[in-house]
Amino acid sequence: MKKAVALVFTCALAVLLLYVVALLPPMGDADNPTNRHVAPRYLEQGEQEAGTRNFVAAVILNYRAYDTMGEVAIFSAALAGIFAVLGVGRRRIGSAAFLDRSGVSFSVVSKTAAVLLIPLIILFSLYVIVYGMDLPGGGFQGGAAIGAGVMIATVAFGFRAAQSRITHSMRIMLEGTGISAFFLIGTAGVISGASFLTYALPPLSGELQTTVRTAMLLIVQFGIGIKVGVICTSILFALLREEEPSDVEHAVS
Repeated sequence: MKKAVALVFTCALAVLLLYVVALLPPMGDADNPTNRHVAPRYLEQGEQEAGTRNFVAAVILNYRAYDTMGEVAIFSAALAGIFAVLGVGRRRIGSAAFLDRSGVSFSVVSKTAAVLLIPLIILFSLYVIVYGMDLPGGGFQGGAAIGAGVMIATVAFGFRAAQSRITHSMRIMLEGTGISAFFLIGTAGVISGASFLTYALPPLSGELQTTVRTAMLLIVQFGIGIKVGVICTSILFALLREEEPSDVEHAVS
């Protein structure tokens, strides 16, 4: 009986979704509202209204700021799901930790290359975040670069060394930077008399208002970047926890 009810419900939902899709305007039609109203508005007034010359950043951080804030929150939910699937709650030791205990020393060449590359990667990630206001880039891309730097450090110096420097408590504290940045900037706007996430303080005007808007956008960008980087790091550390301690001890012996 339950299977029949579930099947009927699924079919009804599929019919509803197909009906809604059939009502959508044809894809690529020049008369679509998105092509006649939305896109021209972004291109013509995006820099003035959103405070950035990067139209993608304008859409993500301003016109669709609520959606982006929801996406950032979903990252945390996705991370929790990954932890649940991988069983991070159980005590495990990763394959990288097995290499740490195997007695095989890490390559001097890889360590030297990592020492030279990681600062450049971090600098590049900061560049991508800051200049994402005017050029292609932003918090998501900069955070991915930070995660890549952590991966290189883990490969070069080992899982234990990387985990000792980026501790679990530190990651927990930094995982909330994205939502915190959105909430902080949105609340500041509301207190000053504007709407939530408008990136404006009505009491200010002129160049000062422009400067404050840019600073608010940068705070959100950095919040997203840090969160994405920390989530990439947490996923990496979770994936490395694959072998039970008993399995590692047996392999070492």
